[in-house]
Amino acid sequence: MNRIIASTAIVLLTLTACSSRAPEKRVHRILTERIQTLAIAESCTGGTLAARFTAMPGASAYFKCGAVAYSLDAKQHLLQISCDTIARYGAVSEQVVRMMAEGVRRTSNSHYAIATTGIAGPTGGTPEYPVGSVWIAVSSPLHTTSRLLHLKGNRRQIIRQAGTAAIELLEQELLAAQPAK
Repeated sequence: MNRIIASTAIVLLTLTACSSRAPEKRVHRILTERIQTLAIAESCTGGTLAARFTAMPGASAYFKCGAVAYSLDAKQHLLQISCDTIARYGAVSEQVVRMMAEGVRRTSNSHYAIATTGIAGPTGGTPEYPVGSVWIAVSSPLHTTSRLLHLKGNRRQIIRQAGTAAIELLEQELLAAQPAK
Protein backbone atom coordinates (compact mmCIF):
# COMPACT_ATOMS: atom_id res chain seq x y z
CA MET A 1 0.00 0.00 0.00
CA ASN A 2 2.76 2.42 0.94
CA ARG A 3 4.57 1.55 -2.27
CA ILE A 4 1.44 2.41 -4.32
CA ILE A 5 1.00 5.74 -2.51
CA ALA A 6 4.67 6.57 -2.97
CA SER A 7 4.49 5.65 -6.66
CA THR A 8 1.36 7.74 -7.14
CA ALA A 9 3.01 10.72 -5.44
CA ILE A 10 6.08 10.41 -7.66
CA VAL A 11 3.93 10.21 -10.80
CA LEU A 12 1.92 13.29 -9.75
CA LEU A 13 5.08 15.24 -8.95
CA THR A 14 6.60 14.22 -12.27
CA LEU A 15 3.49 15.23 -14.22
CA THR A 16 3.34 18.58 -12.43
CA ALA A 17 7.03 19.22 -13.03
CA CYS A 18 6.78 18.20 -16.68
CA SER A 19 3.80 20.42 -17.39
CA SER A 20 5.42 23.43 -15.74
CA ARG A 21 8.69 22.80 -17.57
CA ALA A 22 7.16 22.19 -20.97
CA PRO A 23 5.75 25.45 -22.27
CA GLU A 24 5.35 23.83 -25.68
CA LYS A 25 2.63 21.62 -24.20
CA ARG A 26 0.71 24.65 -22.96
CA VAL A 27 1.14 26.43 -26.31
CA HIS A 28 0.10 23.22 -28.11
CA ARG A 29 -3.16 23.21 -26.16
CA ILE A 30 -3.87 26.91 -26.76
CA LEU A 31 -3.18 26.81 -30.50
CA THR A 32 -5.22 23.62 -30.92
CA GLU A 33 -8.19 25.03 -28.99
CA ARG A 34 -8.11 28.34 -30.88
CA ILE A 35 -7.52 26.73 -34.27
CA GLN A 36 -4.53 29.02 -34.87
CA THR A 37 -1.27 28.24 -36.64
CA LEU A 38 2.45 28.49 -35.94
CA ALA A 39 5.62 28.76 -38.03
CA ILE A 40 9.20 28.87 -36.79
CA ALA A 41 12.44 30.39 -38.12
CA GLU A 42 15.52 29.19 -36.26
CA SER A 43 19.18 29.95 -36.45
CA CYS A 44 21.11 29.20 -33.24
CA THR A 45 18.52 26.71 -32.00
CA GLY A 46 19.02 24.64 -35.16
CA GLY A 47 15.59 23.05 -35.41
CA THR A 48 15.07 22.16 -31.77
CA LEU A 49 12.01 24.41 -31.47
CA ALA A 50 10.31 22.70 -34.39
CA ALA A 51 11.28 19.31 -32.92
CA ARG A 52 9.74 20.19 -29.56
CA PHE A 53 6.39 20.95 -31.17
CA THR A 54 6.31 18.19 -33.76
CA ALA A 55 7.17 15.58 -31.12
CA MET A 56 3.66 16.02 -29.74
CA PRO A 57 0.76 14.11 -31.28
CA GLY A 58 -1.69 16.47 -32.96
CA ALA A 59 0.85 19.17 -33.81
CA SER A 60 -0.17 18.94 -37.47
CA ALA A 61 -3.38 20.77 -36.50
CA TYR A 62 -1.43 24.01 -36.04
CA PHE A 63 2.25 23.60 -36.97
CA LYS A 64 2.80 24.86 -40.52
CA CYS A 65 6.58 24.88 -40.97
CA GLY A 66 10.00 25.32 -39.46
CA ALA A 67 12.94 26.88 -41.30
CA VAL A 68 16.48 26.48 -40.05
CA ALA A 69 18.16 29.51 -41.57
CA TYR A 70 21.61 28.96 -40.10
CA SER A 71 23.73 30.68 -42.74
CA LEU A 72 23.53 34.29 -43.90
CA ASP A 73 22.62 33.02 -47.36
CA ALA A 74 19.67 31.05 -45.95
CA LYS A 75 18.47 34.09 -44.00
CA GLN A 76 18.56 36.12 -47.22
CA HIS A 77 16.95 33.57 -49.54
CA LEU A 78 14.55 31.65 -47.30
CA LEU A 79 13.40 34.55 -45.12
CA GLN A 80 13.91 37.47 -47.51
CA ILE A 81 16.22 39.40 -45.17
CA SER A 82 18.25 41.83 -47.23
CA CYS A 83 22.04 41.56 -47.18
CA ASP A 84 22.06 45.31 -46.37
CA THR A 85 20.12 44.66 -43.15
CA ILE A 86 22.47 41.86 -42.15
CA ALA A 87 25.54 43.94 -43.02
CA ARG A 88 24.23 46.96 -41.11
CA TYR A 89 22.99 45.24 -37.94
CA GLY A 90 24.57 41.77 -37.99
CA ALA A 91 22.99 38.33 -38.12
CA VAL A 92 22.61 38.41 -34.33
CA SER A 93 20.46 41.50 -33.93
CA GLU A 94 16.99 42.62 -33.02
CA GLN A 95 16.32 43.77 -36.58
CA VAL A 96 17.19 40.38 -38.06
CA VAL A 97 15.27 38.27 -35.53
CA ARG A 98 12.17 40.43 -36.01
CA MET A 99 12.44 40.07 -39.78
CA MET A 100 12.92 36.30 -39.41
CA ALA A 101 9.71 35.99 -37.37
CA GLU A 102 7.72 38.30 -39.63
CA GLY A 103 9.07 36.66 -42.78
CA VAL A 104 8.24 33.08 -41.82
CA ARG A 105 4.80 34.11 -40.52
CA ARG A 106 4.00 35.94 -43.74
CA THR A 107 5.43 33.26 -46.06
CA SER A 108 3.60 30.43 -44.29
CA ASN A 109 0.41 32.42 -43.77
CA SER A 110 0.45 31.55 -40.05
CA HIS A 111 -1.17 33.33 -37.15
CA TYR A 112 2.03 33.27 -35.08
CA ALA A 113 5.75 32.77 -35.61
CA ILE A 114 8.79 32.35 -33.40
CA ALA A 115 12.38 33.19 -34.41
CA THR A 116 15.80 32.78 -32.80
CA THR A 117 19.27 34.02 -33.67
CA GLY A 118 22.29 34.11 -31.42
CA ILE A 119 25.60 32.67 -30.32
CA ALA A 120 25.35 29.28 -28.62
CA GLY A 121 29.14 28.84 -28.42
CA PRO A 122 31.53 27.66 -27.38
CA THR A 123 33.15 30.11 -29.82
CA GLY A 124 31.84 32.96 -31.96
CA GLY A 125 31.18 35.55 -29.27
CA THR A 126 32.12 39.20 -29.63
CA PRO A 127 32.42 42.00 -27.06
CA GLU A 128 28.97 43.25 -28.11
CA TYR A 129 27.42 39.77 -28.22
CA PRO A 130 29.31 37.26 -26.06
CA VAL A 131 28.51 33.55 -26.14
CA GLY A 132 25.02 33.07 -24.74
CA SER A 133 23.59 36.19 -26.41
CA VAL A 134 20.37 35.19 -28.15
CA TRP A 135 17.66 37.31 -29.74
CA ILE A 136 14.17 35.81 -29.75
CA ALA A 137 11.03 37.17 -31.40
CA VAL A 138 7.35 36.36 -31.72
CA SER A 139 5.31 37.75 -34.57
CA SER A 140 1.52 37.90 -34.35
CA PRO A 141 -1.12 39.41 -36.60
CA LEU A 142 -0.92 42.61 -34.54
CA HIS A 143 2.75 43.12 -33.70
CA THR A 144 6.20 41.63 -33.23
CA THR A 145 7.86 41.34 -29.83
CA SER A 146 11.57 40.70 -29.36
CA ARG A 147 13.94 40.15 -26.46
CA LEU A 148 17.68 39.84 -25.96
CA LEU A 149 18.72 36.99 -23.69
CA HIS A 150 22.06 36.58 -21.93
CA LEU A 151 22.25 32.86 -21.23
CA LYS A 152 24.86 30.82 -19.38
CA GLY A 153 25.99 27.25 -19.80
CA ASN A 154 27.36 25.01 -22.51
CA ARG A 155 26.09 24.97 -26.09
CA ARG A 156 23.35 22.41 -25.42
CA GLN A 157 22.13 24.31 -22.36
CA ILE A 158 22.08 27.65 -24.19
CA ILE A 159 20.09 26.14 -27.07
CA ARG A 160 17.59 24.58 -24.66
CA GLN A 161 17.21 27.78 -22.61
CA ALA A 162 16.78 29.91 -25.75
CA GLY A 163 14.11 27.57 -27.06
CA THR A 164 12.22 27.57 -23.78
CA ALA A 165 12.38 31.37 -23.55
CA ALA A 166 11.07 31.74 -27.12
CA ILE A 167 8.17 29.37 -26.46
CA GLU A 168 7.38 31.16 -23.20
CA LEU A 169 7.35 34.49 -25.05
CA LEU A 170 4.87 32.99 -27.52
CA GLU A 171 2.76 31.73 -24.61
CA GLN A 172 2.72 35.26 -23.12
CA GLU A 173 1.58 36.70 -26.45
CA LEU A 174 -1.13 34.07 -26.78
CA LEU A 175 -2.41 34.72 -23.28
CA ALA A 176 -2.38 38.49 -23.85
CA ALA A 177 -4.45 37.96 -27.00
CA GLN A 178 -6.91 35.69 -25.21
CA PRO A 179 -10.42 36.26 -26.50
CA ALA A 180 -12.87 37.81 -24.04
CA LYS A 181 -15.24 35.34 -22.40
